[in-house]
Amino acid sequence: MIGTRMSKSRSQPDVLVLGSHPCCCLAGALLQAEQVPSLVATIPGPAMPDRLVLINPKFFELHKLTAPLKKLPELSPIQGLQFLADDSNISSEYTAKSVVGYIALFSQVRDAMLEQAKRAKVDLVETRTLEIHGADEKGVDVSLNGTRMHPRMLIVGGELPPEQRKVLGLPESWDAGVLHRYTFLRLKGTKTVDPNAMKLMPMSLDLGGQLQWAWLMCAGDSVQLAVEQPAETVSRQSPEKALAKWIDVLTRHRILKPTAKPLHLSNIESVDLPLAGALNQEGVANRTLLIGPAGGFYNACAEDIYPACWSALFAASVAVKALQARHLQDALNAYRQTWGATLGDYLRGPQENLRFLLPLVYRNSVMTARMGEAILSGESVVR
Repeated sequence: MIGTRMSKSRSQPDVLVLGSHPCCCLAGALLQAEQVPSLVATIPGPAMPDRLVLINPKFFELHKLTAPLKKLPELSPIQGLQFLADDSNISSEYTAKSVVGYIALFSQVRDAMLEQAKRAKVDLVETRTLEIHGADEKGVDVSLNGTRMHPRMLIVGGELPPEQRKVLGLPESWDAGVLHRYTFLRLKGTKTVDPNAMKLMPMSLDLGGQLQWAWLMCAGDSVQLAVEQPAETVSRQSPEKALAKWIDVLTRHRILKPTAKPLHLSNIESVDLPLAGALNQEGVANRTLLIGPAGGFYNACAEDIYPACWSALFAASVAVKALQARHLQDALNAYRQTWGATLGDYLRGPQENLRFLLPLVYRNSVMTARMGEAILSGESVVR
């Protein structure tokens, strides 16, 4: 349960934040700090399966509310990437002088941020029913658990049903070229993994010669194998085959130790993520700002904790100013300009011709480091 029943003082909030992603709790806490009447409510529907996620270290520097999360018990640091070719004789390593990322369970980060929001006395509601009826010059007409309310604006951080997206003037679904199928298999215990993989995250940039990316992540006593492919290619190559190929590559590179029994791919899970979707879709709708998953704030490495919470910071700041403006809708446009000028490169990832660069990545240590920095921090490969 995300929270409690609505308090009477907040039954008509100025801002309604929708979603259960950590960025939604952060947005609510930021609004609370500015004394903006607000409410954070979940969106009914199936929960995304829990998975290990990569976290940019800058996440802990975003705000005083994110800093305590650096003490999460199973937060596992990595100091670089190990690029693996399909050929077991070809690989390269990018090792930084300091920690360049952390691996953690998404649920652990979400629950910790939820506790931070509760300490900040944010109104949190578990939603049973949600209806968005429309927007007018005064706000958005919403029914939440049967209670009618008219917040002046929305901040949405989770996926709304198509009909509700349509009411807000949003496309009913993501474009096919934006969605990527992220398929993963979680294993218990790390005995089958080379200990070096816990320091340098193994990664493929061209799995099966398809320019598909794949990862091996370790945190606590969990190991996760993951592959990512454009959703539109799933009919031509099943995620099961892609994951089986990645397991074969890891085994031949001796990152994954052979086991007496083959890994059961029947336990795999898949989610469709709009990687870098914020670059392709409008994030400002009718009295609405889209943050986190709703706005497509995933980087090319399928990392969302840092960019999603970064978007929440921008959205809360813009919301506070827009509520004081004469024309709220016009004031919301600052959100698009702010995140586009600062977060765009990080979401975009390496845009150069990867097939051309791959031989250089494996042969040249400078290019290996640049590729690693491009993936993890948004730096340009070509300088």
